[in-house]
Amino acid sequence: MNSAEIDAVYTELAESIARVGEDRTHLFLATLALDLLSEQADAGTALEHIAKAERLAKI
Repeated sequence: MNSAEIDAVYTELAESIARVGEDRTHLFLATLALDLLSEQADAGTALEHIAKAERLAKI
């Protein structure tokens, strides 16, 4: 994606989070993550992405 596409995706993500509401944000993000992870070639790659996200969340 180029910068404009990343900006458009970020904007839609932020607006979607606002539409589902704070009390359902965790469910929305978990559903989105599972959908994206299911596109990976194998479970090992998906698990690597999960581990990377966990590491980044602790920074």
